[in-house]
Amino acid sequence: MCCRHPHLNLISDPASFSLTHRVGRIGPVTISELMVGSEMSMDGGEVCDSYRVLVLQAGRTDAVFRNSRVAAGPGSASVYAPDGLASAQWAAGSKMICLKIDRRIVDDAIADAIGGPVSSTVDFTPAMPVAAASTRSWISMVLHFKDQVFRPDSLMNQPLVGLPFADSLVRGFLLATEHPHRRALATKEGLAAPQAVRRAVDIIEADAHLPLTVSSIAVRCHASVRSLQEGFKRHLDTTPMAYLRDVRLRRAHHRLSELDPSTTSVSSIAHDWGFTNLGRFAAAYAARYGELPAVTLRRSVCRL
Repeated sequence: MCCRHPHLNLISDPASFSLTHRVGRIGPVTISELMVGSEMSMDGGEVCDSYRVLVLQAGRTDAVFRNSRVAAGPGSASVYAPDGLASAQWAAGSKMICLKIDRRIVDDAIADAIGGPVSSTVDFTPAMPVAAASTRSWISMVLHFKDQVFRPDSLMNQPLVGLPFADSLVRGFLLATEHPHRRALATKEGLAAPQAVRRAVDIIEADAHLPLTVSSIAVRCHASVRSLQEGFKRHLDTTPMAYLRDVRLRRAHHRLSELDPSTTSVSSIAHDWGFTNLGRFAAAYAARYGELPAVTLRRSVCRL
């Protein structure tokens, strides 16, 4: 649940020590479930470079965050930003769920939504507004995520399902907590994702020769298929697959323009760039470049 540095201290009699801990990770999100049978404390948490949300189901915790005391009881949820948690103490019998999100992922999600970079650590209010409908909804998502991640047969452990859900948890986190950017995010029509779109464009440009699908691109961008499609439509006025087709046509045109027709063919170049139907390739190529691909290939002789 933390940063792997050893800074847990046992307060009670060592003979009474009891701690049950299980952890799972999908994409940028780590989920932990802890049952503390002994009174314990944690020091040095400021070295952790992640945002952590602690949902307390039983018991009590006391923490010092940025020189302020944060006490929590059952049903509460607390947010700890990086570089701020000095110490925390858990009462015996405490049961909690911890969600950890890498700082860069949170910063990227905020930057995507507000359309600009995040220059410093975002100042989240430590106590989440658990009475708010949006916060209760998000905590329900976290609990469902936890239940599914710890089931080996769950579809949540399949990247095509788990990664988009983890992405939704990160974006939901921005709407369920109090921070300086929340009002701006809540008033938007939706969380735009220019950063995800840029990542997708980079993937397509670099790997256009591979059998890419919109789902596989979304997984690599840590975005949902729907958000990626909406981002492409909003910012590029196209779809991921249409953009991929345009890149492949451009690469095919370049190859047809430079290769010797005596050593290559239109069909081989089309196949190299993912076009399995030669007729559809020729039609798309002609619509784009005003001539059939065979004409481009023949003309390349004059330039050799």
